[in-house]
Parts: sequence; C-alpha cells; structure tokens
Amino acid sequence: MMRMRLTLGLVAGLLLGCGTMQDLPLYDLDLRPTAEERVSNYVHRDIYLDEANSIMFGHKAHPCKRVDVVREGSVEGADHVRVEWSQTDSCRYLGVGFPWGNYMGKNLKPLEKTAAIQCHIKLDQGTASKVPMFFSLIDYAGRQATSKINLLDVEGQTFDDQWRKAHIPLSAFRAASRGVNLENIKELRIEFQREGCVHLDGIRIVPFEHQGEKLSPRSQDVCGALPLDLGRSKLWWGIQENAPSSSIFWSDPQGSPCLVLKHDKGGANKEWNAFGVALNGWEMLDMSEVHSHSALTFRLEGGWVPLGMSIWSGKGKPRRIQSTLTPQHCLQLDEGIWSCALPVKSMPRHDEFDWTGTREVRVTLPDDTDVSLHNLAWEVYRGHPGKVERWLQRRQP
Repeated sequence: MMRMRLTLGLVAGLLLGCGTMQDLPLYDLDLRPTAEERVSNYVHRDIYLDEANSIMFGHKAHPCKRVDVVREGSVEGADHVRVEWSQTDSCRYLGVGFPWGNYMGKNLKPLEKTAAIQCHIKLDQGTASKVPMFFSLIDYAGRQATSKINLLDVEGQTFDDQWRKAHIPLSAFRAASRGVNLENIKELRIEFQREGCVHLDGIRIVPFEHQGEKLSPRSQDVCGALPLDLGRSKLWWGIQENAPSSSIFWSDPQGSPCLVLKHDKGGANKEWNAFGVALNGWEMLDMSEVHSHSALTFRLEGGWVPLGMSIWSGKGKPRRIQSTLTPQHCLQLDEGIWSCALPVKSMPRHDEFDWTGTREVRVTLPDDTDVSLHNLAWEVYRGHPGKVERWLQRRQP
C-alpha cells in the first residue's frame, strides 16, 4: 500500500509539472563552444611558462646572442627568459624556438579566428614603440607563417621596463595563404633582428577578440564635409606619457596642444619613430566624397624635417598610400616656423586607394628630429597639387 501511494504521488507530480513546461525548439539552442571554452579545453595552450615545464631551443652560447634564464621578477612560473642580441653580417639569423606540447603536432585551426598567442614582454630600460622581433609558426613540413607585433595589441601601446602583454592573433599569421598546415604545427619561433634586449615570459594561447574582424565591409560613417580636426581628442597611438624621457608626447604651451617630436637614431628611444591617429575610433570612415580636393595640413615649429606621411584603409589594395614631406609642401612663416600641406592628389596611387574604408593617418620621423607639430587637420584643398606654396600663401592673413 505504501509503494502504491508513492507511485500515485509521483505520477500526479509529473502530470502537474507538465502543465508548466515550455517547448524549446532544439534548433534555437546554440551549443557551439565559446572562444573561452575552446581555449580552456585546448590541451596545448601553454607554450612557455618556465624552464622546468617548457621546452626551448636556441639558448646555447652564441657570439651575437645571449639567452639567460632569470629566476626573479617573473610574471608566472619560477623564471623567465632574457634575450640580448646584435645582428651582424656573420649572424644573419638570431632566434629561439618553442616546440611546445613535447613536439606533438598541434591543431590550431579551430582557434584561428578566436585566439591569439599572448607573450609578456619588458625591456631592461627605456621605452620603445616596437621591438625588432618576429613570431613564426612552423608546421611539420618545414613551412612557416610569420607575423610581427601590432602596437595596438600591446598593453598600453608601449614597451618599457614593466611587463606588458602583447597579442599576436592566430589569424594574423595568414597560414593558409602561406601554405602552412595549421592543423599540424610543430613549433613557435621568435626571430630577433638588428639589436636589442627583451625579457619574455608567460607565452600561451589565449582567447582573443580581433577588432579587425568586427569591421563592417562598408563604413557606417560618412565624412560629408571637411575640415576634419585631428587633435588631441582623437584616438592616438605611439604617444608617450612620460614626457621627460619620451620621444613623442603632448605639450600644451599657452593653452594650445601640440605634439613634441624627438628622434635620435643613437638615443635610448631610437626605435620610437612613428605614431598615428584614428579618424573614426578605429572604425572605417567613408571619405570617397571629399578626398579628391583635400590635404593634410599642419604647422612645424623648430625647423623643417622630411616627415613620412601615410593614410591607411581597412580594405582594398593598396592598404596605404604614403609620401615624404618636401620643402615644396611648406611655406616658411618665420625663423623655424613652417606652414605645410600635403595634398592627397600628390600621393602616389591615391586613385587606387579605397576611400570608403579610410581609417588612419600615420607619421614617421626621420633621424635627428626635434620639432613640434601643431594643428594637424584634414582640410579642403583648392589648389594645384604641385603648387602648394602658392595655396599656402593665399591662406595667410
């Protein structure tokens, strides 16, 4: 009798419960793993943690390279790697390698769009906007795909004596276009060029949302009219905060912000020779209606220097157009003061550039630069591309 009561109660409970159940179509469920789940479930995600738990080659004594295992000040693990190098004609290749996973073939294909190689990097001293080192994935056929570090994917957009996380998206290696089998990767190599000294630690595969994948195929924003102010309120990279020891930094003399540009090829910041500004918060900006009669304008104080100027697009070929500032682009206003304009039509391949995807303006400094840049803007230009000085004269009060 007790068993019958329990059975009847259970059946009644099930029947009553069915009245509150909702149908959920199977195809409405997204059962795909997230990027975090893919990486956390990936067995070979740790590439280098410390000497005891990782494999590294290329660390033996070398006349142009020194590799030390440092047992203090590490991000994780018991130690980290310090590499100092100086490339010469007799030392063309300088590098280290990590055949992680005990030399097993690694399948990175499922992670290609949602993960990156993360590496903690710091310098012994000073600051830099780039370090001459390149990352390569090698498959078991000996083919390799190489990528460098994009400054936008570096924590704080700078390298200094603090640990900074840098990310190299797996998609940046473009393995398929280089014939590399991403389903059978043997090792990661890091090649060092020119000269330098870095500390490396915590190299692993992590989830990564690559912003470039989120850009729409056509810009949502259209620049309908100029001028376009490229002042301090825009999104900049390559600008340093610590002004006394910096190469490129903001100054505010008499309430008028300007960029101080210093570059000494033999100085502590010799690698810090470029910076840039995003036109639309890293989204693409359609400038197809205004570019043909426009110019980048600015004022130089402290002297004239042949700055490298380039405009970048998020799509199409070429991805950038560039030109070098010449005296013909400038009008001297006073001792050490120049008004300059770089017409778009004077830049090679401007007619091949996809102006619907315009994203960024970059500036590269020549050696021995010591000037300030004022009032950078993108303006309407109604002059001959080869007669800039005449147009600048007409603008003077």
